[in-house]
Order: sequence, then C-alpha cells, then structure tokens
Amino acid sequence: MKQGRWDAIDRARKLLGLMEKASRNEIMDAYRKACQQCHPDLYHGEDGQEKMAQINAAYRLLMEYSDAYRISFLPNEDGMNDSEWWFYHFGQDPIWGGKKED
Repeated sequence: MKQGRWDAIDRARKLLGLMEKASRNEIMDAYRKACQQCHPDLYHGEDGQEKMAQINAAYRLLMEYSDAYRISFLPNEDGMNDSEWWFYHFGQDPIWGGKKED
C-alpha cells in the first residue's frame, strides 16, 4: 500500500480518536460518538457540516480498509496457533498490527 494511503488511514483513525489497534466494533463506536459530538443538527454553522463530512469520510475509509481482509474459517494448516496466525497476517499492519506477545 502506498504511503499516502497509510497517511490517510492514520489521519482517519486519529480523527475518530482510535488507538493504533481497533476492531470494527470500536471503529463503529468511535464513529457514533463523533457523530453525536459534531452532528450539524446540534453543532450549528458551517464548521459543523465540514467536520461531519470529515468524520463520514474517515469512517468510510477505515471500514473499507477493514473490509479488505479475507479470513479463512478453516483450520490452520500451517501449524500456527491463533495468536501466531493473527500476527503473521496482521502484525505489520499499522492499525491491526503490533508486537508479538510471547
């Protein structure tokens, strides 16, 4: 993935107040919270509409990004346990990744 795309994803997660790792449920919860705080019906003026547009765009980007992963529902033939498999597939990812726990 290109650096510009990673930068956009990083800005989107920060806008929604997400940590470097987040589940889809956490993304949706952060989106709902941001909408409640910045909805144009509650936050009048041009700034409210612009902020809401940014929140909607951030949410769409993060959900699109998380939808791109294909997960097998079959037993793991590589001999990895669940945490090893997860780290192998998502460990280098800026949102889902992290350090491997021993």
